[in-house]
Amino acid sequence: LSGIMIAIASLVALAMAYDEARDNLLRFLVGSVALLLIIMVVAVSVVIVWTLLRKLIVRLSAKAQESDQPPEE
Repeated sequence: LSGIMIAIASLVALAMAYDEARDNLLRFLVGSVALLLIIMVVAVSVVIVWTLLRKLIVRLSAKAQESDQPPEE
């Protein structure tokens, strides 16, 4: 969060130093935030898929071990 605040402050300072139009700055800021949100959604999706795959592998290996054991009398 502090990194994002530093980035915003840097952008504002650059925009003021070079007399950049506010529309361009706003467009760049919105685009950057959208990119960060997309990256976060993809990262969360990868973690969810990875977790589900691990659970599936554990279940399949547990079933395979149960089927390998001889039946109890």
